[in-house]
Amino acid sequence: METNIPVKEVMVRDVVKADMRMNARDAARMMLKYDVDSVIIVNRGEPIGIVTERDMIRELVSKDIKPSTVGLKDLMKSPLVTASPDDDLMEVARMMLKNKIRRVPVVENGKLVGIVADVDILAVYSEMNSILAELVEMNVEREIEQSGEELSQGICERCGTFSENLSLVDGLLLCESCREG
Repeated sequence: METNIPVKEVMVRDVVKADMRMNARDAARMMLKYDVDSVIIVNRGEPIGIVTERDMIRELVSKDIKPSTVGLKDLMKSPLVTASPDDDLMEVARMMLKNKIRRVPVVENGKLVGIVADVDILAVYSEMNSILAELVEMNVEREIEQSGEELSQGICERCGTFSENLSLVDGLLLCESCREG
């Protein structure tokens, strides 16, 4: 099933950016302040790398390295895997899986315009699955209603007896006795 949802419909436009000369302690404080789990590293306005909380744990905390002594340029993952605002969301999700990454900066004409994370994609497709399930349910109900007033044999949904003459009444398959009563 192709949905063709462009990244720009899902991306977060307010991205926390940090200069590559900033140290890890200041970047961590910035992440706390803005309640994010990553910062995009920029050089003269151009996105060049990313640092995540996980990077800090793996490279600093686990090795007992003082964050104020490490510059982001030494900690960042680079080159960036990026997307454009018009890229198909499903293709970006595949790219994320292939590269084993959880967030992708969105770049247009060399400028950072947003970021899309795995949780953003999951939210969109989860909502879409809920809507599709409701549409399927509506379609099944319509097919039952359109299959004719008189149905063949089966069990009456009110009294539980077998009948050769069931009809759909208010969404229930009823025998002749229950329809009249």
